[in-house]
Amino acid sequence: MTRKWPAFVTKDLGDSEADVAEMDRRWKEYDRQMKALIAAGGVHQDADGWWVDDATGELIGPDPEIERPLTAEELARAKPLKEALPELYESIQRSRGRPRIDSPKEAVTLRLDPSTLARFKATGKDWRAKMAAALDKAAP
Repeated sequence: MTRKWPAFVTKDLGDSEADVAEMDRRWKEYDRQMKALIAAGGVHQDADGWWVDDATGELIGPDPEIERPLTAEELARAKPLKEALPELYESIQRSRGRPRIDSPKEAVTLRLDPSTLARFKATGKDWRAKMAAALDKAAP
């Protein structure tokens, strides 16, 4: 039978003062229970900061300091990633999505006769490219 380990659940809370107070209350209870469990022994901390039951290998929970909610002062001191780690931010920006091109295509809405559209679709998967080529050829 699995033991019931301490839990710190906050997904049901919002941002109101009452919710912040409830989160603080839950945190203090979780912290108290985890510290008592750790002090009792029979657990060890893995490389990721999680506490593990020595007897079963079952994950108990993260280190209380990892789960601790940030205080208002800590949140006020927090910096955006762009300022805190500019090199990492730049590497992420460069690696996201398609590379930019000089003249990207524009999406347009165009009303066409159904038979015209059917003829282009019948040419295969690249019917849009064929339609664009036909329009380029017909353009003055």
